[in-house]
Amino acid sequence: MAYYFVQHGKALSKDEDPQRPLSTEGGLAVVNMAKYLKSHGVAVNAIFHSGKTRAQQTAAVFAEQLSVEKVQVLSGMNPTDDVTTFASTIQDNDGMYIGHLPHIGKLVSYLITGDENAAVVKFSYAAIVCVKQVESEFYIDWVLSPAIC
Repeated sequence: MAYYFVQHGKALSKDEDPQRPLSTEGGLAVVNMAKYLKSHGVAVNAIFHSGKTRAQQTAAVFAEQLSVEKVQVLSGMNPTDDVTTFASTIQDNDGMYIGHLPHIGKLVSYLITGDENAAVVKFSYAAIVCVKQVESEFYIDWVLSPAIC
């Protein structure tokens, strides 16, 4: 089973737009990441996001590029939500979860080590961490940063 954890693309500041949509740079980085996944045959069955504008826009780009029909808001993915509670809701094989810091980083750390503060990976805007599960064990399979694409 694979799970794809993504930090949303770079967004405008609250001063520029209180809704914080993706910036031009952020949108381009997300498109490049999605195209890279598509060109490497990564298959995603469903995409879940926090519902915040920047996460929703990031999800829409991945859904379009990867031809994913199931895209939905999932509660518990906001920046300061509890990762231990959220971890128990992860269930969709080959699902992509698009969220925010510090939540997404703490979530991956919790899945890998059982300690949300272990800091096992450093996310950046539009970065993707593929976590695989074998029985009850989770491990990081790969990390993709926009700097590579």
